[in-house]
Amino acid sequence: MSAAELRGRPQNQFALAFYWFAWEMHWAALLGATLQADIARFIPETAYGRATALLGGLGALLAIVTQYGAGRASDVLRTRMPFIIIGTALDIVALYAFALAPSFGAVLVSFAAIQIAMNIAGGPYQALIPDRVAKSEQGRASAFMGLMRLAGTAVGLFLAKIFVHQPGPGITPQMYTAGFIALVSVIAVVLAVALVVTIFGVGEREGDVPPPQPVLAAWPSRTSFWWLVVSRAFVSAGLYLILPFLGFYLRFALHVANYLGTSLLLLLLMVGCSLVGTVPAGRLADRFPKKSIIYIALALLVAGAGALVFTKSLALVGALAVLLGIGWGAYYSVDWALACNLLPPGRAGALMAIWNLGASAPQVAAPIAGGLLVDRVGASTGDLGLGYRMLFALVALFVTCGALALSFVREQREGLGRKPP
Repeated sequence: MSAAELRGRPQNQFALAFYWFAWEMHWAALLGATLQADIARFIPETAYGRATALLGGLGALLAIVTQYGAGRASDVLRTRMPFIIIGTALDIVALYAFALAPSFGAVLVSFAAIQIAMNIAGGPYQALIPDRVAKSEQGRASAFMGLMRLAGTAVGLFLAKIFVHQPGPGITPQMYTAGFIALVSVIAVVLAVALVVTIFGVGEREGDVPPPQPVLAAWPSRTSFWWLVVSRAFVSAGLYLILPFLGFYLRFALHVANYLGTSLLLLLLMVGCSLVGTVPAGRLADRFPKKSIIYIALALLVAGAGALVFTKSLALVGALAVLLGIGWGAYYSVDWALACNLLPPGRAGALMAIWNLGASAPQVAAPIAGGLLVDRVGASTGDLGLGYRMLFALVALFVTCGALALSFVREQREGLGRKPP
């Protein structure tokens, strides 16, 4: 059976996308508040930026290497499921090690193990849509995927709000540990359920993965693919400056006392509003040029981030979270669909891992650049809040550069369906 015939078979979109729900719930719970709580627990506040840079940078570097290795191995072996199963099982073990970590060093080691394990599963898993879904249907499939990812993000942030304690008087180490164990237990159960849904709802038969091809061999859309990687890297750098630093922005720039709780509420608001952008944008992406939709999404992100540099009102931050959320959701689904359209058969595991460098590499660079920026500006001016304001100027700059790189991408007509959305 040809690659086109394989992608033309009907797919259970819920089963195909549900693991993304568990994936995003997992990372939102850890990155949205849990790591910040551990940093505040073990590290002096003048070094928060460097600690965030170290955790984010090391974790993302391991994610890049692992995701590519597992993705390419699944291309060569022509099987995805064993990697998803093994990676999920190892991640559950690493999560409990993270919950029980008694020091920042232990947090660092266990978080590195989580990155390795989860990306053993994630590299092959993200190749399922280009493996199974026709190009003319990938906008809808990506919208469904985006819906699951954003719903998972919302649930992960909500779980973190329930179980993660903000450091302060009356919060004991035992309370931290009990909350973390409860959190990772919920994550472990959802991961296990998602794994079962993927195994039995998606399945894998001989021939489902196309024969492997040389990763870097020429194909018509290769140049556009690389420009899309560059574009995604810049946009992701901006987005990854928001998640780990928003709580500290609220604490030092706006002087919010309950900064972790407020940060989680704002992130939940962003995620909720992103659902408004995800599904319509994904469905329209099968009828209209995907680049046009992405440009609109990026304009919303630039406007929202730029305004956060100057605002002094928490209420206005809430309004800007709405703007950022809509732009984030629209970008999330359509960018993925555009990447799938540009891929040739036989190397989706490796190429999707390379494309995901556009998200993983900024997890290395963005926390390092952001962490050094806020610490340096804070130390030189005596105003810790100013550094966090400058951080959002950097977000707007990165997203603008992503839009410029996107202009070099040539979109395929094959990705535009003929049926109305």
